Amino acid sequence: MEVTTKSNQIIPEVLGDMVEQSLGQKITLLPITQADDTLQGKPGDTLKFPAFRYIGKAQQVEENGQVQAGVLSADTVSATVKKYAKAVRITDEARLSGFGDPVGEAARQLAHAIDHAVDDALWDVLAGAGYPRKAAATALNSEAVAEALTLFGEEQEGDKVLLTDAQGFAQLRRDPNYLRAGDLAQQSIFSGAVGEIWGCRIVISSKVKADAATMEKQHYILRPGALRLVNKTGTTLEVQREPEYMRDTVYCSKHCAAYLYDAGKVISLTEFLGMQALSPSCGIQTVAGGAGATRVSIPADMQPPLHHRWVYQLTDSATPAGKYGTALTAITDCPDGETDIPTGGKTYLHLYLVGPDDKPVKALRLIPQAG
Repeated sequence: MEVTTKSNQIIPEVLGDMVEQSLGQKITLLPITQADDTLQGKPGDTLKFPAFRYIGKAQQVEENGQVQAGVLSADTVSATVKKYAKAVRITDEARLSGFGDPVGEAARQLAHAIDHAVDDALWDVLAGAGYPRKAAATALNSEAVAEALTLFGEEQEGDKVLLTDAQGFAQLRRDPNYLRAGDLAQQSIFSGAVGEIWGCRIVISSKVKADAATMEKQHYILRPGALRLVNKTGTTLEVQREPEYMRDTVYCSKHCAAYLYDAGKVISLTEFLGMQALSPSCGIQTVAGGAGATRVSIPADMQPPLHHRWVYQLTDSATPAGKYGTALTAITDCPDGETDIPTGGKTYLHLYLVGPDDKPVKALRLIPQAG
């Protein structure tokens, strides 16, 4: 009589260990992401975390003047725990044929699938770092990188990674300040570093690409500690036996939350590829000012990037006059949200984000809320 032994079965614990050993190998951002397992087993699916923000530059203080204190932990961010899951089906014929290792391959594929989803979540977090962390670059070269690094202030020492695509790397490797990977003196936090420029280890990623919605292509400079990945559970694996079909279905899932812990450790080297028409839900809005005046409220994450500024035009036309690549005329710098803007009875306020050449890269149509 035939006896069923462990060698004829898929053992969830063994397969689960195989999956765990492979997890993280395909997450490109994992080497500079801090993993946090302290919330495993805690209730709730929406977690709040401290998120450090730059306190702002120092102000000149006269003798006997009062020093204004900045709040270090001014913000908390909410991150919703998400479940990432995948399943694979293995027939008895495939498992028992002795050809290859279908069970081991299933473990590797499941781990890869989970990694792919988590890596996408981390990249999405980077994309939402906010306008103040952007530094415009018409081309990726040492000058653009050096200029962007000023956003780190005086904290420019230590490990830094520049994430770019193959095209960006091709531009950098022709730069006289580029160092080949073989010339690097110390081990990189990224094993896949292909070179260095201004202390930034260069890593090529297919995740760096043009975004048709934002009209941007973002290359990133990161310092360790910018991102966090909170694991709500370990990897869960279940095996469902279907004897009527003589097959096993393996289900794998992971609950975790990715979020931006320290925006001050992120720089987006941004190529603006066109003028984006911003959505009314972007956070910028008009509020009533004094008599016949309005004000423009711009949230912190929409403050202008390096060497850029917000300008406006008041008009009765609903169509913005700005065109990508063409310098705007008859514009006024947008004041802070506490300053009145006389509307002159105009119907629309067109807000533009422009560079030093006054060429617009973002546009938003607003309706003045006159007091």
